[in-house]
Amino acid sequence: MALPTAAAKMSSLPALRRQHLLAEFAGLKQACPSGVFVSLTPGDPSLWSGVIFVRKGPYATAILRFQISFPDTFPSLPPLVTFSTDMFHPLITPLTTYMYTTDVQDGGTVSATDEERLPPGGFSLRHGFPDWFGRAGRRSRQVSSQTQTPQSTPPRPGRGSGSARGGDTPGSAASEAASEALAMNAKRKDVSTYEVLRYIRSTFDDADVLDSVPLEAAGNPGAWHAWRTYRRQAAAAPGGTGSGTGVGAGKALPPEPGRTGDGVAARKPGEWNWDGVWEERVKRGLAGCLSEPVLYGGAGAADEVINFLNMDEADVEGAKKTLLRTLGAT
Repeated sequence: MALPTAAAKMSSLPALRRQHLLAEFAGLKQACPSGVFVSLTPGDPSLWSGVIFVRKGPYATAILRFQISFPDTFPSLPPLVTFSTDMFHPLITPLTTYMYTTDVQDGGTVSATDEERLPPGGFSLRHGFPDWFGRAGRRSRQVSSQTQTPQSTPPRPGRGSGSARGGDTPGSAASEAASEALAMNAKRKDVSTYEVLRYIRSTFDDADVLDSVPLEAAGNPGAWHAWRTYRRQAAAAPGGTGSGTGVGAGKALPPEPGRTGDGVAARKPGEWNWDGVWEERVKRGLAGCLSEPVLYGGAGAADEVINFLNMDEADVEGAKKTLLRTLGAT
């Protein structure tokens, strides 16, 4: 019964969008960010499964599973990236919560509607791709779409209804929306899946990228504060200054309100103490993602598109020799 369902999903996708996603995936076979592997979900080219092998930096040795769900309007609107691997990271919403906005207005966070929330495990792309986000841009695209198409389409699960906010005069709203949409389109360039994957990987293996993430773009504000505290303490330690590309290298970040330049907290009674939190939580996350039940089996393993085999050293060496012979032959 699964085959007709998959076939129906394939046929329901717009042909141009289907071809675009398949072309993007084919391109990744030739050039994919190092350590990143993706696979198509059978019967649904709009849902990709992926694995990141982190080989350096703050999250080195982690093996992380994620999915990318592409909306009907990609690349005009961003994909939804969700991690199934539990990891304490400034840009990943905790798996146990559903609480953080992906929108920003006037430089600050705002109350999130359902269409703006990141789901559990959701990865915030707001820092890497700011042109994809903002209520004004979304409203412009929604109103512009309504002026062209009198019939509304049902929303996808997890998305909003797509209707414009009420209270405006229809004519003036459409004119304003058209102007804003033109401005947004002129500024925004199409983003490739390669760029998205490369950015996601960089937030795990490059400490400088994490240092540049503002609080309003974080998916996990607690992890953001813990990371900043860790970096300041590492910089204050003897020999702690460095390039900032590794977990042991500190960087002289500007002090946050209520903190001194050496990372010593000037906390008020009842305020959270972030000292040591990042190190402990990430250490726990690394141990969890490398455990045998997570890598080789366990609950939900049958649903994974990408699976790993538990091989001994002899099997690994044999596989390497076979691969080298194959590469040499080609």
